[in-house]
Amino acid sequence: MKSLMFVKPGELRFDEVEAPTILEGTDALVRPIASTTCDLDHHVIADKTPFSGFGPFPLGHECVARVVEVGPDCATFQVGDAVGVAWHIACGSCAQCSIDHPARCLKHGDSQYGLPVNGMWGGTFDELVRVPYADYNLVKLPANVDPVHLASIGDNLALGWETVMPSVEGIADPKVAVFGGTGSIGLYTVDVAVHCAAAHTVYFDDDPVRMEAAARLGAEVQHINDKHDKDFHVAVDASCDPHRLRKALLSVVPEGTVNSVGIYFDEVPIPLLALYQRGVNFHNGKGMARPNMTPTLAAVAEGVLHPELVTSGIYPWEQIPDVLTGPDAGHKPIFVLGDQ
Repeated sequence: MKSLMFVKPGELRFDEVEAPTILEGTDALVRPIASTTCDLDHHVIADKTPFSGFGPFPLGHECVARVVEVGPDCATFQVGDAVGVAWHIACGSCAQCSIDHPARCLKHGDSQYGLPVNGMWGGTFDELVRVPYADYNLVKLPANVDPVHLASIGDNLALGWETVMPSVEGIADPKVAVFGGTGSIGLYTVDVAVHCAAAHTVYFDDDPVRMEAAARLGAEVQHINDKHDKDFHVAVDASCDPHRLRKALLSVVPEGTVNSVGIYFDEVPIPLLALYQRGVNFHNGKGMARPNMTPTLAAVAEGVLHPELVTSGIYPWEQIPDVLTGPDAGHKPIFVLGDQ
């Protein structure tokens, strides 16, 4: 089969590799319908991460797919099902998975698709993907929704739900700030905050394309350098920018919550005294995709969420290398594999 390989910064190619097979009874094999980039992938390609020096390796960890084969112990899915694929490799039954922390799976640690960490599981830009523990790591897609715009459900789209909904629980008339910059995550967060949390949502950025998308999703949009309020119940740092992180940390009400979904590869100063004086609940870490995929898909099926407004372009599969290394990749390009 063909596998998209990250070779080095600015260079991607399709290689012919051995196709995966069913290895365990709980496995499934899936063929992508549509795949897309995590915001991190753009940073890898642009040589902004330590991973950028470890090519070649298969790229990609977000896709929706069609089941083409199941192991004898896979009970939930059958050939032909349209599914979302979680980015992480998780057993679904260990102590961490049992409390909805699959990205901390005790059996598989940091294992995932699309990066050279803790084993090689291929990427979701491959023509065929092996999914272990398929009954846990796959989710059926709603029949009434175009699956193409759900390509990010296994990570960034579900992360929008995760960063907002638990944090606004019990708050009347919540106010949410989203500091954008990485690409799509901030926009998915806006969608959830506006339409699921019914929050007064303000989106801060300096990119006109993302700012326009946030406005279409219903957010109040402000330039990142504008003076901003400091009375948000929840602030989301989706920027990978230390200055924007600082703004987020200082923007919430006393005992407010700041969720940072950006990945910082260098040390970042934190205004700890100011946080201590205000009381700030700060969380930074990997998204726990699987438990958040189900409510996110339900909201899309009900017409509450609008992932199509985040999609920046739809392209044929064979254009992946050129689009992703070109100047106009966009914040959320989706690539469609034919013959589905």
